[in-house]
Amino acid sequence: MNYFAHARLAATRSDDPRFALGAMLPDWLAWIGDRPRRVADGAVAAGIRFHHECDAAFHAAPRFLTLVRAAGTALADGGLPRGPARGAAHVGVELLLDAALVDLDPEAPFYGAALDAASAASRSITWSRPDSGARFAHAIRRLAAEGPPRRYRDPERLAHAVERTLARRPRLRVPAEARSVVSAWAHAARPDVQRAAPILLAETRDGLRRRARESAGSPVSPRRPGGASPGTSASPPGRPGAGRRSPSPRWRTRRPSADRGRSGRSRPACRGPC
Repeated sequence: MNYFAHARLAATRSDDPRFALGAMLPDWLAWIGDRPRRVADGAVAAGIRFHHECDAAFHAAPRFLTLVRAAGTALADGGLPRGPARGAAHVGVELLLDAALVDLDPEAPFYGAALDAASAASRSITWSRPDSGARFAHAIRRLAAEGPPRRYRDPERLAHAVERTLARRPRLRVPAEARSVVSAWAHAARPDVQRAAPILLAETRDGLRRRARESAGSPVSPRRPGGASPGTSASPPGRPGAGRRSPSPRWRTRRPSADRGRSGRSRPACRGPC
């Protein structure tokens, strides 16, 4: 799941923009080139934890796995080797989901509010490198100037983002001469991901509820039609802004699924605003 989809889901869990900011932050770390040593703001820290919970639920969502398998097959048929095809399929579906969510909510006020909250929230983040605060501020200014990520609607720009995201992964790297294969796939696959977007969000929310109930040791109740859930909390445990200090989040780094020979349930490499 890419950063805009993270913000969209975070906004359904809490109306605190700092929570949505935290939910997006892990996807920007490669761009910033650093990881926070400490996050003192409880809402931002809770959003970061929510990010990782969402990734785990999203990568296990049946519709996501179906879309990634279909994309990998199409890209391989187009001439990409197995590793790049799998990496591009995973990242490409996530970026197409962001494009679909922008289409559903072009103004995305939750996104702008989260970026507006970044200046004050940044004072609660202790980085490992002295220049990382300035790099974070630059990233926020760039994202705010651009607005919601409409660039992923363009197959060429999406293909370039996929290529750049995987560039440091030797086994997943998309050759520059194969960018047209990714672009052609994105053009053909976009309607499928647009139709699947509400289902992807519903399955992710369902996965979050299931994981929460399993962690609590209680039985999992079936999801209501349309993804509605009985007794859904408006904010996560230790809700943002509750007035108590939250521990700093544990940062996670996942190796690409192709590197591990697994089925594609882990995020391959998208670790920045693509």
